[in-house]
Amino acid sequence: MTIRSPIVLGVVLCLSGCAINPQTGQPEVAPSVKTQFNSIFNSEDPCSHNDRNIGIAVGAVAGGVIGYLANGAKGAAAGVVLGAGGGFLVGHALDARRCELYRIAQANGLKLASAPITQGKPGAANSADKPATVGLDVQLENKSDEFVAGSAELTPQARKYLAQIANQYSPKTLLAALPADATPEQRAQASARKVLIVGHTDESDSSLGADPAALSQQRAKAVAKVFVDQGVPVQNIFYQGAGDTLPIAPNATDQGREENQRVQIVDVPTEADLQQFLSNRTADPANYRFASASIAALKDVPSGERKNAVNATASDLAATDKPAVKPRSKATSVTKTANAGSDTTEAGTNPPVVSAATAFAARSHSAPSASGSGSDYNFGGAPTAGGGIPVRLGSAPGKSSFSLISNANAGSPMTLNSCLGDRPHSASAVRNLATDQVLNVREYLPGFYGAPWAAGLGGNLVALLNVRVPSDAGSPVPEPELKIYKDYAGNAKQKPSYSARVPVNVYRGSDATLYRVFVGGPMQCMDLVVPVSKPRATGNVYYTNRTVAYTASGDFALH
Repeated sequence: MTIRSPIVLGVVLCLSGCAINPQTGQPEVAPSVKTQFNSIFNSEDPCSHNDRNIGIAVGAVAGGVIGYLANGAKGAAAGVVLGAGGGFLVGHALDARRCELYRIAQANGLKLASAPITQGKPGAANSADKPATVGLDVQLENKSDEFVAGSAELTPQARKYLAQIANQYSPKTLLAALPADATPEQRAQASARKVLIVGHTDESDSSLGADPAALSQQRAKAVAKVFVDQGVPVQNIFYQGAGDTLPIAPNATDQGREENQRVQIVDVPTEADLQQFLSNRTADPANYRFASASIAALKDVPSGERKNAVNATASDLAATDKPAVKPRSKATSVTKTANAGSDTTEAGTNPPVVSAATAFAARSHSAPSASGSGSDYNFGGAPTAGGGIPVRLGSAPGKSSFSLISNANAGSPMTLNSCLGDRPHSASAVRNLATDQVLNVREYLPGFYGAPWAAGLGGNLVALLNVRVPSDAGSPVPEPELKIYKDYAGNAKQKPSYSARVPVNVYRGSDATLYRVFVGGPMQCMDLVVPVSKPRATGNVYYTNRTVAYTASGDFALH
C-alpha cells in the first residue's frame, strides 16, 4: 500500500481537527489547524522540537496504518500510540543537540545553520519505510579571528567555543540526551557514531597563492583534535579539506565568500552512512566566481560555434567581472603533490604550499618542455572569438540537504564561461583521524569511470586517460593523463609528442557534465562537454599558434 506525503500529513492533522468543504464535500484541513501545523513542524526556532514532533507524526501514521490493516479500527488506535512513541525516540536526541548547538552559537556570536540527514530504506514503498533521520549536518561560518593569521593554529577563543560544540558529540553527552526508554541498540550507537569534520575555504585563498585544499585540511584536522580532547573516540572521527570545491554561496560577493569559509560537522551512525552522505554531495556551478557566462560572451560567439552555448536571459546569467578580493587572513603555505587525490602532508607538519592553480600558472608560462612545444601545434581551429565558447549544462544538480542562503537560481539553466580565465579547484581526501587512512571513493559518474576519451583534431590525436569523476562533488578528482600524438597517421606504435598529468575541474548540470582540463602546454586548456548518459562528447580546445589564439572543436568518443 503506497501512502503519499500529502495524505500522510493530512491524516496527522485530522487527528486534531478537520473540516468538510461544503462545495466539494471533501475533507480539508481547518485554517486553525494549518496555523498549528506551521508553528509545530515548520518553526524557525531551533529549540522547537521539530524533529521530535515530525517523528511522532510519522510514527503515529505508520503505526495507525499498519494496525488498521492488521486489526481494523482497534488495531489502528493501538498502532498510533506505539508509532508515536517510536518516532519520539528517533528525534529526541537530535533535537536536544541541535538546540544546544544554537545556544552555544548565540552565546559566542557565531553564525551556525543545521539540517537533518535522512536515509531511506532500499525498496521503501510505504509510510512505515519513510526516510529516517540518522544525523545532523552542521555548518559554522569561520570567524575572522578563529585561526592565527597564516596558519591552521586555533586561537584561544576559538578553542573555547569549539570545545563546547565538540562536547555535544561525546558519547557521554549523547547517552545523557537519550530518553530513559531508549533501546540498548540506540545506546550502543551513541558511543559508535561517526563524526566528519570538513574545512571549506573560498576562491580568494587560491588567488592569493595558497592551496585551498591543504589549508582547509590542516584547519579541519585542528578542529578534529578538539573533538578528541572532548571525549569523542579518535577512531570515530574523519576529516577533510574540501578547499573551494563545495561553495554554498556565490564567490562573486563578499558575503558569499565569507559564508563559504566555514567548518562543517557531520555525524551519522556508521561508516556506511557516511559513505552514502558523501556520495550525495553536490555543488552549484553558479557559485564559482569564474564559471558563469555573460550575455556579451554569448554574443561574441560565431553562429557556427553556438551548439555548446545557450541563449540566456539576464536573470539566468551572472556578471563575470572579478570583484576585489577581501581576504580574511594572510595566505598560508602548505605542500601538495601534482595529483589532487594524492595528499602527502604528514600529520602535525605544515610544509610550504604549492597550489594546483600556482602549478598550472607556472607550467603555462614556462619554457616548452622536451615532451612538446606549444608554439608549433595546430589543432585545425579558428581564431578565438571573445572569451571562447560558453558551455550549456542545464539546471543545477539537486541541492544538498543544506544551504546558508537561499539559491534564487535553483532550477534555472546554467551557461558557464570557457576554461579561459578559470583556474583549478582542488580538495583533499576524507581521512580517518586515528589511522590517517583515506576513505575510498566507491561510486563514479557514468562515462567517468576510468575509460579514455579521444578525438582527432587537425591531424593530431588527443587522448585523455584515466578519466574518473567521483559521484561525490567534494572528493578530489584524479588527474588524467593527457597524451597528444602530433601528425598521427594511425600507427599504433607511435609515441606521444606530449604527455602530462593535468589538473581538472568538474561542473555538473542536469543535461551535461563539463570536464575542464588545464594544460599549459601545446594547448592552454580544454572543455570536454559530456551529455548525460551518452558515450560521445564535444571537446573545445584553446591553444596558441604563432602568437594567435585559436579554438578547435571536435567530437570525442569514449573508448
